[in-house]
Amino acid sequence: MKPCSKIILVVLITLITCSGCANKDEKKAAHIKKGDEYFEAKEYKKAEIEYKNAVQIDNKDTVLLLKLGDTFMKTGQLKTAFALYSGVEKLDSENIEALTRLAQFYFLDRKLPETQARIDKILKKDPKNLVALFLKGQVLVRKKQIEDARIVFEKLLEIQDGHVGALHAMAAIKAGEKKFDEAEAFLIKAVESSKNKTTARAVLAQFYIQRKQLDKAEEQLRLSAAEHPENAAHQILLGNFYLKTKNFQEAETAFKKAVKIQPDTPRTMVVLAGFYDVTGQKDKALELYRKAASLDSEDSNTQMILARFLYREKKIDEAESLVADILEKRPKLSDAIIMKSEILISQKKYQNALNILITLEKEEPKAHRVQYFKGLCYIGMGEAEQAASAVSKAVDLKPNYTKARLLLSEIYFRQHSYDYAVNQATAVIKLDPKVYRAYLLRGNAYMALRKIKEAENDYKKMIEIDSDKSVGYYRLAYLKSALKQFDQAAPLLEKAWSLNNKLVDVLTLRVSNAVAQKEFDHAHTLCIQQMDVFKDNNRLRAFVHGTRAKIYLAQNDIKQAESELLKAIDLAQDYLSPYRILAEIYLAQRNIEGAKKQYLTMIEKDDKLAPPHMLLAVLLEAENKFDEAEIHYRKALEINPNYAAAANNLSFYLASRTDKFDEALALAKIAKAHYPEDPSVMDTIGFAYYKKGLYGNAVAEFQDSLEKQPKNAVVRYHLGLAYYEKGEKKKAQKELSKALELNKDFSGARDAEKLIEKIDKG
Repeated sequence: MKPCSKIILVVLITLITCSGCANKDEKKAAHIKKGDEYFEAKEYKKAEIEYKNAVQIDNKDTVLLLKLGDTFMKTGQLKTAFALYSGVEKLDSENIEALTRLAQFYFLDRKLPETQARIDKILKKDPKNLVALFLKGQVLVRKKQIEDARIVFEKLLEIQDGHVGALHAMAAIKAGEKKFDEAEAFLIKAVESSKNKTTARAVLAQFYIQRKQLDKAEEQLRLSAAEHPENAAHQILLGNFYLKTKNFQEAETAFKKAVKIQPDTPRTMVVLAGFYDVTGQKDKALELYRKAASLDSEDSNTQMILARFLYREKKIDEAESLVADILEKRPKLSDAIIMKSEILISQKKYQNALNILITLEKEEPKAHRVQYFKGLCYIGMGEAEQAASAVSKAVDLKPNYTKARLLLSEIYFRQHSYDYAVNQATAVIKLDPKVYRAYLLRGNAYMALRKIKEAENDYKKMIEIDSDKSVGYYRLAYLKSALKQFDQAAPLLEKAWSLNNKLVDVLTLRVSNAVAQKEFDHAHTLCIQQMDVFKDNNRLRAFVHGTRAKIYLAQNDIKQAESELLKAIDLAQDYLSPYRILAEIYLAQRNIEGAKKQYLTMIEKDDKLAPPHMLLAVLLEAENKFDEAEIHYRKALEINPNYAAAANNLSFYLASRTDKFDEALALAKIAKAHYPEDPSVMDTIGFAYYKKGLYGNAVAEFQDSLEKQPKNAVVRYHLGLAYYEKGEKKKAQKELSKALELNKDFSGARDAEKLIEKIDKG
């Protein structure tokens, strides 16, 4: 090739290469320009597309990467934005904008060393960087280095006199020092310095609310609303203030104005609906929730708000249908999936709910609510240890999850791990000292630990937090009754009854205290008084008749006791306690044949009545006619599959005299679902667990039963058996000996003696 030709070829290649570079630069610039225009117009999704196209051309341009990161921030893609800012930092470790954004991220994530490292780099390069200085001050505040923080904020204000963040920070420091006038001055200056006074006025209003200067707070919020007549958010802030101060008329007016300003957006309607919800105007709330949901069928958030309201208002079928519709459109929406499981739990479909949650857990292994609801499933299924494990995981994932901590405290209490129950309740109280239920759980655990003074203090704290709730008075009365301080218990029970006269626990304690003091007429009067309260509820009236029967038994008036029990059975055929007491009376009278004849006559007249089969089975079992008894227990359950009394007794029969332990446990769980607080049911399910070899569960149930009937020799015997199988022989010997002290002739006494001898021999 001639030299001239070679020169021409090189020139052509250079021109083509330069042309390609120019085209790429032009395309990149065009994408960035469009992206900037979309960003300014707040069309962030379109801006994202343009910036991404530019990045495909040049992925090393830090300015471009920062623009894309800022766009992700606007669209809520925080993890992606963080990754981009981190990428810029790797490309340019001195890039102030990237360092600033990362410092803010780390601070919000409470990672103070990482925050401080970026701040130091920024301030080394730019000592007067306002964002870095403000963050430095905030880090020092979080470290409780208040004096050092003050110096930083003062320096910042020297650089920019009207820096709103620094003014607010200085106000907080002054308020912490009880220098409220100086704090107020800083907050007022922040309002004066703000371009958009909304946030500054809201902070000043909150300061006034905390200082009980409600007129001044109202003035600031009204000014904010007047300054922004076309912005519904300001009316909502004002409405929330009025709601908090119980000025419901003004609150409603403000929320209605918000709807008038923005009539076509779900948010304002949801806020107004929420107001009607909390003020008890449920029909108005439902109407507005429905209207808000209808504005945008694709708005799953509003649809979920409606579904949750329907669920709370016991409109379960409608809530379930709405959740199904939401999941059809968004099958992976975790809130909807969790709510579906919550509905299934309310329907006692625990395994179905658990299956859903386990599937969701694979997608979201760090979702604390998934673990919480798994715990509820396990509780419903009677799996206490797995429940504790799941709820503990929820707490690990979110330590300030008070709902989970309360549930965990309750689980530990039921497992008789009282110290752990105290720890969890105490953690809740540290997070929020006004959680009523936390004091209840801790007080109960303290009582179980015999820490009487601590329990008393917690019950008194409940009364202090909410003097209109009866539970605090009842628990304090229960404590005083246990100490035989009946004169102190009486006024507390009277107060509890005046606040809620439908609590059967209050009636029971009032009656038992009267009986303990031989005040039988007063005990009967209390029952007669309660009968009027329960006039529209046959089940509760049956409970009162059962209570009166116990009073008559304490008076040795067997005839009247029997009459009251029969009245109870007539009112509520599925109420367990009267059958048990009636059977004991018949056995004591040795009038088995007469009783059997009565029940057989009832069966002849109507074979579809379950109670006569139940009572007949009890008497047949007392005669050791177990096969015949089983037939009638099963007949009762055939008529009514949820018949707790029959399920309980048949369960114990199967567990003690057959090898059908799985069926025995299933039946015991039916009884427990209906009567979770009945001590005889606790004993039955405990015995079924014992026969299944689940000794830990058995111990927990027997201990629960003994809390309610500590002098029951048979239950103590069962507890001794369970301890023995667990390998806790000293505890076993103690319980077996206690059983024999209580009654030397109970069924199983000889076996108890033999087992004690075996333990003694080692």
